[in-house]
Parts: sequence; structure tokens; C-alpha cells
Amino acid sequence: MDFILHFLLLSFLFEYLVLFLQQKNKMTFDEAVSMIERIKEIAVNVPVKGRFIQSFFIGPTDWKLMATFMTIRVQRGEDAAISEFLGKSFSVYGVSETNTEGGIPRSDMTVLDDLEKIIGN
Repeated sequence: MDFILHFLLLSFLFEYLVLFLQQKNKMTFDEAVSMIERIKEIAVNVPVKGRFIQSFFIGPTDWKLMATFMTIRVQRGEDAAISEFLGKSFSVYGVSETNTEGGIPRSDMTVLDDLEKIIGN
């Protein structure tokens, strides 16, 4: 019985995420920059979705493209990466830095695209 309940709950969650992700608004790079300007005062050093945001990053909304974006950014610079992805959807990510047990820094990225809607409610 627990298995069926978990399965149904997981199925509902998966269906919701698929529908939600399909309805996500596309954001241009300039809109993402504008969003950072609007939220930087309220989002830095406060817990957002369980993480303390220390800085912001603008990257592709499609996470599958993030590795390509980062590679271009390292090899040819940020301007080249942005121009390569113009016309694609960008997202604003909040970056939080933590140290692992060995003292190795770890960066966690949280999507902040809906932060203004969440705060407005």
C-alpha cells in the first residue's frame, strides 16, 4: 500500500513538474540582468530555498546547455558565451558557497526565476 501511495505521489509530482517547466516564461539576457538589479537587495545573504545566496549567475534555462555555455565562457569569455546563446532562454541563478568536510569549496546554484512571484504572494 505504501508503495502505491509513493508511486502515485511521485507520478503526480513528475506530471506537475513537466507541466510547470513547459509553461516557464522565456527570459532574455537583458531581462535576466534587469531581474538581478531588482532582487539583489532582497536576495543576497538571506536564505532562499534553503541556501544563503552570496552572488548571482546568469546562464541558460536549459540545464543541458549549461556545460556548453560554461565551456565557451572559459575558452572565449563571457561576452562570446552570451552572444552564442542569444535567442535562447536565460535564467537567474543564486550561487551559495559552502565548504565540504575537506575544506574544498562547493558552489550550489538555485534557480531564482520565480523569486519575485514568491515574494509578491
